[in-house]
Order: sequence, then C-alpha cells, then structure tokens
Amino acid sequence: MRIPESVLATLLVAIGGTFIAASMRAAPATPGDDLVFHLSLRSQQPDGGERVFCRAAESSAKWKPAETAVIVCDVWDLHHCRRAVERLEEFAPRIAKLCDTVRAAGGTVIHAPSDCMPQYEGHAARRRVLDLVERRLPAGFEPPSAANASWCSGLPGETLDEYPLDQSLGGEDDEPEEHAAWAAELERRGRNPKMPWKTQSPLVPIDDARDFISDHGSEVARVLAACGIRHVMLVGVHLNMCVLGRPFGLRRMGEAGYDVVLVRDLTDTMYDPAQWPWVSHFTGTDRMVDHVERHVCPTISSDQVLEAGGPFRSPRDTRPTAALVIAEEEYGSHRTLPAFAHRHLGKAFRVVEHHVAEGDPNSVPGLVNLADADVVVISARRRGLRPEEMRSLRAFLAAGKPVIGIRTASHAWEPKELIDGRDSWPEFDRDVFGIEYSGHFGNDLRSILKVAAGAEGDPLLAGIPASGTLEQVGSLYRITPATEKTRVLATGEVPGEPAQPVLTDFVRADGGRSIYTSIGHADDLAKPEVARVLLNAIHAAVGLQPPAALDDRDPHDPSLRWVTVRQGGGAFPDPVALLDRFPPAQRPVWCRGVIVPDDRASHDGFSIFLRGDGLERDSIRGWFDGRELNVRAISGGVAVEVPPMLATPHRAGTLALEVTGTASTRSWGRVKPTIGRKGGAAEVPVERFQIRLGIGQESNFRDMPLPAMFGGPADAVTSVGG
Repeated sequence: MRIPESVLATLLVAIGGTFIAASMRAAPATPGDDLVFHLSLRSQQPDGGERVFCRAAESSAKWKPAETAVIVCDVWDLHHCRRAVERLEEFAPRIAKLCDTVRAAGGTVIHAPSDCMPQYEGHAARRRVLDLVERRLPAGFEPPSAANASWCSGLPGETLDEYPLDQSLGGEDDEPEEHAAWAAELERRGRNPKMPWKTQSPLVPIDDARDFISDHGSEVARVLAACGIRHVMLVGVHLNMCVLGRPFGLRRMGEAGYDVVLVRDLTDTMYDPAQWPWVSHFTGTDRMVDHVERHVCPTISSDQVLEAGGPFRSPRDTRPTAALVIAEEEYGSHRTLPAFAHRHLGKAFRVVEHHVAEGDPNSVPGLVNLADADVVVISARRRGLRPEEMRSLRAFLAAGKPVIGIRTASHAWEPKELIDGRDSWPEFDRDVFGIEYSGHFGNDLRSILKVAAGAEGDPLLAGIPASGTLEQVGSLYRITPATEKTRVLATGEVPGEPAQPVLTDFVRADGGRSIYTSIGHADDLAKPEVARVLLNAIHAAVGLQPPAALDDRDPHDPSLRWVTVRQGGGAFPDPVALLDRFPPAQRPVWCRGVIVPDDRASHDGFSIFLRGDGLERDSIRGWFDGRELNVRAISGGVAVEVPPMLATPHRAGTLALEVTGTASTRSWGRVKPTIGRKGGAAEVPVERFQIRLGIGQESNFRDMPLPAMFGGPADAVTSVGG
C-alpha cells in the first residue's frame, strides 16, 4: 500500500526528521497524481527589430497543484484612495475563491499584506512561517540563490519600450471632495489617512491550518522552497507598484527561476486618468498588463482555474471593446491604427489588437476571439483566413454587430489567387459595406475630398467644416454604391473624373451597421480631420456620443508630461530632436531618473557627471529624494554629488536636476550624464532618464510624492554597480 506523501511527511516531522516540504501542504482533495491546472499562458512578442507592435501568443501549461502557490499581494483592509478600496472589494471575493480552489487541490497560499505583520504576531499562519525560518532545511530545499529580499524597480527588458503610464503623483483617482471626505472617515476610524492598512481584507480569509503569512522576500522564498513550489500565481494590488516590485512580486519571482504568472483579472493599478496617457483607469490597467506580458512574465485569467464563465470584469468598467484587425503592409496600418487608438480611444474604449500570425500573412489568430468585441475596425488587404477565423468573423457580422472598414478593407479577404486551406470572401465589399470596389486612380493624382451634398450635419461628420476641403495623400479609389441603402457622406475628385465616395454608411441585411472610408494612407490618418471622422464612426457604431473635440495634446510634449528618453534616440524620443521641437527658451529643463545604488556606492557616495558646452555650475541644481545636493565644477562640465547619508543600498532614489540659463538649456539635449563612485571606479552612463520643460521654479518637480520605488517608471532606472 502506498502511503500518501502528506501523511509520510507528517510522520517524518513527528519523529524529528527534517523533511518538511509536504507537511506544509494540504493533501489534494482528489487522490492521485493526475490532478493538474490546465492553463493558457498569454504573452506578447514584439514584431522584429522595429518593435512597432506586439503579437499576442498563448501557450498551454499543466501545473501540478502540489507544486503551485498563490501569493496574495497587499490586499489590505483599507487604503488611502477610496476608489482603490472599492475596486478591490469587487474582485476580492474572487481572489478568495481562487485561494480556496488552489488550497483544496493541494496547493499553497501565501498572504503578503505588507506592513501588517505586527497584527499577525500570534496568528498560526504567521507562526508557521517563523517556525519554518528557524528550521534547517535539507539539501535541495534551500531557496534559489537568485531570490532577493529587496524591492525590484525594473528588469533590463522593461527599458526597451516606454513605460505605459505616469504614476509619479501616486495614482490616486479620487475626486478632491471625495478624497477629503474619505481621509476624514479614516481619521474617525482611528487610522492614518496616508497609510491606513493594518490587516489583509476580511474578504480574503486566511486558513489557520494551512496558509502562510509574510511580507519578507526571504521568508516567502524559504516557504516556496520548503514546499517544493515551482509555479507561482500573483494576485492583488497594485500592479504598477507592489505586484511588480515587491521582494515577492512578479519581477523577483521570475528572477528566482519560478514559473510565475500574473492573474490579470484579479489585480488593479494606482493610476489617475488626469495623468498621461490621459485614458480611463481601466485602460491604464490594460496597458500595465500589456507591459507585464511583454517584459516580465505571462498572464492567465482566473476562470482558467475556477472553470468559471469568464474572467472577472469590474461592473464599473463599462467600456465597449473595439477590436482592431490589421493585416496589410501597404499603408502601415500596423503603425498608424494602434497609434490612433492609443491617442484617441483609451478614454471610452477597451482596445484589443489582432495582427497577422508570425510567418503566416493569411492568418489572423485573434479573429477567433471576436465574440467579446462590440465593434471591429478592419484594415486588411487581399488575405485569406483559416476556416475557423472566417467563421468567427462571419458570426460576428451575423450577430448584427458594427464594423468599420478602412481603405483596403473593401478587398480585405480577396486574395489574387486562391490559397490552399484558406477561405476567401470576394463579395465582402458588397455584402458588408454596400459598395463595389474596382481599383483606383493613379498614385500621382491628388484628390480633393468634400462633404457630400445633403450630408451636412450628419453625426459622422461632427467637427468637420461643411465648406472645407481636404487633399487626400493616397490614390483615390473607384467606388460605386452597391445599393440605394448605401449613404454617401463624403466624396473625392480628381481632374476630369466623376466624384467617388470616400465615406459611406450602410445597414447590412443582418441589421448591423457598416461604415467605410477609402482613406487610410499613413499620412492621411495623421490629419486631424481624418482622425475625427474615424473617431466619430467608432463612437457612433456602438451608440456613444463622440467627444466634442479631438484631444490634440502631443503625448511626447515635455511641457505636458515627463518624457522618458534614451541617449542616442532609438525606441525613445531623441533628446536633441525633442528639445529642438519644443525649445525651452527661458524655461528651465528638468531631468529626473531613478537611481539604485549598490553597497559600495551607498557606503562611499556617488556623483552624476554632466559634460557639455554651456553647462555651468550656477546653471545646475540637484536633489536626491528631495534633499538638495552639492554641485561642483569639473573640466568641461559639472558634477552633482550624492553623499553616503542619502544613498541606501539597493533602494531606489529619485535624482532630480534643474537646468537653467539659455546656454545650458539649449545644450542639454547633447549632454550624456554618467554616474561614478569614489575610488576610481568606471563611470556608468545614465542611458535613460526623464525630461520635462518647466514654467518657473517648480518645487514639486524636485521629488516624487511617493518614494521612487512606487512612483518611478521602470524605463528610467539606472543601477550603480550593476
């Protein structure tokens, strides 16, 4: 007879043995070794060296519950942001259900409410951790050497792309009156309004007999090692701060070699829509999930473990889903459409992108997931589709859902030759858009676009002057309305030829609405009039009122936000070009970065060296975590000195520099800052930092309201000493 592993381990411990891994774990609810979690791990891979867009990829995984742990990160009872509390309380019961399911299957649950350990001093789940820490583990059960007890502000791969949102002001999204009332309520309850948490939320119960409680990275690593854990699921808040950076967070778990995943529907961000990129709170969370999938680890949704009807979605998240289907290279839609969506759709829409499969231009895998979309925007040219992809597209349309077509969408699924194993749809233009496409006029003929007679005042043309004209960059398509039901809203003309429809509105036989425009050249979509029409169409398609005006804020304007730059340009704005485009004139230039000193740099202190024409000692001021620094002149520039008393080992700190004076600010884009330790060590280039144009003496730019570990973006982190 085979003795169950859990029973054997318990016996060994009882007789004084040191083997404790299985004794810390509950016996599986289902006997046998065949019980596994069947997961689909989602990640995103950049498309080649340009990194213009990322393709979503899913891979199957089978995790044994006995080798799986759930870490519940900072699911506090209270928070200084009222809306953060309310959002957490919506999905906390589902976290509890996930913990119950993993625990019942034989997995491990670790509760990590940071700063709350004093409240759990006598708790059995806390004593279990402390008892484990005191024991000597047998060979093979020690934590991985890569396990680190310190906060991790960023991984090297995160510097490749721009960090997705600005969290430097703390991310609170309460309205001022609401926040003041909440602070007063916290004080009434005897809590510190700035740090009110004391325990984990009661909505996520802790099992006294099985679970663990710790907020120390080394303790968590020891628990995982002792329990034989290979796989880790992270849930909790907040994704852009604690879930990523804590010593037991996503970054450290990945560094330590665990198969770590984020449960993407059981997390939230600290993000205020009033800050860049000026999108809804939930879009901010979506962008952080994208960032994690691209640079940190894969994600899963909780329904994969719970076998629920679908992922959790906040009832406050009422955004309709706009699916971008992009399958053409002629006009660069893989660049222009995502850029348009990021700039104009993030406030009102949840946006998902579906690109062609890598190595297969006649497959768009994301099309099989169209059931959740509310509107589809198609920019595709002469492609075939896998049968299951075509069936999904047809089903979406048969359901009467709206579709927007851009330029080559008129012949999207009409390849010039039949492709074996692929479906085509030659009548797509007539069936879906109510038009007939028959080629185009010469590329050298520039057409003039006008509002069609009788279409003045149509909602799709809101914000477009009826008397205005627009020159089209791309060639004019030959378009004929297929039925009398096809409404022509705008036309284009070339000399000597009849006018052609360029914007049409059509109600299909299935009752769905289709809006089509033959405009779609990259330079066309950059024009505000064209962007406005497309924005109107997408809003109107789902019954939303379009915004009164386009948001014309430049996402890289350093006078509006902190812009992360990389020395030498590359994927980030080049500082020279940026400051030439937005000349600072008499305004100061502010520079900010996150510095993580090693032990030696903290012991000896370090300096930031700035060399360049026009830089003078009197034109530079510096602060580290808000404390002013000494600036001294050196050959060819200046040195800003950070003394040892301000530098804590392995702790992220905020370096802020103010550059004034016309000569200094004009030369700033060419300055290449370096960091050097005392004792002759080689200088380290500060390859990434943030700049912003000031208006006056902005004292709030000298520091972040939060410590740099919370407020600093991962793409502006420099480690001194590696």
